[in-house]
Amino acid sequence: MYVVEILERCADQAARTARVYRGLADRFHGDHDRVHLWRELALEEEIHTDILRRELKSFQEQEQSGAFLPDFADRLQRLDTEVRQLEARASTAYSLDEALSIAVALEQADLEDLYDDLVLQGEPAFRLLSERLEAALATKPQDTPSAGLPKRQRPR
Repeated sequence: MYVVEILERCADQAARTARVYRGLADRFHGDHDRVHLWRELALEEEIHTDILRRELKSFQEQEQSGAFLPDFADRLQRLDTEVRQLEARASTAYSLDEALSIAVALEQADLEDLYDDLVLQGEPAFRLLSERLEAALATKPQDTPSAGLPKRQRPR
């Protein structure tokens, strides 16, 4: 699987994840703190989607396909299966506990690791842009509710 294919599939996965978070925010609109959390998580995934699509466009404009990375195909297949299952669960989640469980599962999915690995494959400008956006996301206000979600440890 070439980098352009991986970028496209990861962008789609990030967009799907953002839609799940937006759906949870809509479903539990009466719980302000959780709605804020899900909207923040959706925004982070939407930013990742945008970054991945911009990098894909850069490869396409240069008529490049990027390196061949065979191990990504299996990882993307597993991620797709997991996200599909979580989308189905989210569509019928009516309790706050179930919604939070889905959010935790999404946050622990392999998408972040794939994203980080793709950043390492990209052009230096792509890495710099990604680092700056990640830093901006990390400096968001401290009053954002955590809802008990575990903080991910990202390799640097």
